[in-house]
Amino acid sequence: MLAKTQIGVEEYLGLVFPDRPEPDYVHGEVVERALPTLVHAQIQALLVLLFGRLLPKIHLTLLTEPRLQIEPDLFRVVDFAVCRGARPEGRYATSAVYIAIEIVSPDDRYNDLTERLEDYRRWGVAHVWLVDPQRKRLWEYTEAGLLQHRSLRLAEFDFEISAQEVFKDI
Repeated sequence: MLAKTQIGVEEYLGLVFPDRPEPDYVHGEVVERALPTLVHAQIQALLVLLFGRLLPKIHLTLLTEPRLQIEPDLFRVVDFAVCRGARPEGRYATSAVYIAIEIVSPDDRYNDLTERLEDYRRWGVAHVWLVDPQRKRLWEYTEAGLLQHRSLRLAEFDFEISAQEVFKDI
């Protein structure tokens, strides 16, 4: 297990983690993320397929595990992100993505998850969603907190992802 370590931003950006998920960087500390499962990977792949239905209608970029710079000393690696338009330039996104989706892993802790979701919301992400494969539930994170839904919607595109679609093979 990677211990929290105080380092600078440039040192964090130079780290390589070939045997574990890329960690977050939170105000000087390298913070390990929960290990994903095969179900986690399956849901990421399914999200690519589901959001792929929108691609003929609107220019989107779909990203699995991109690094996001939320503040000068706050980097998060989100499980799945959707950008309107082209892929962010450079090694990481520096402006808010359109959708940020976290997929709950068995080792995730509630406080850590909600802190991540709040970081995305505060950064300006329009849609912050949580997918929980263990409970087979979908959540939206808003200023009011976590709100459970049977489906997650993008009303402006008449697009919906239902819990039934996400969890049918889980």
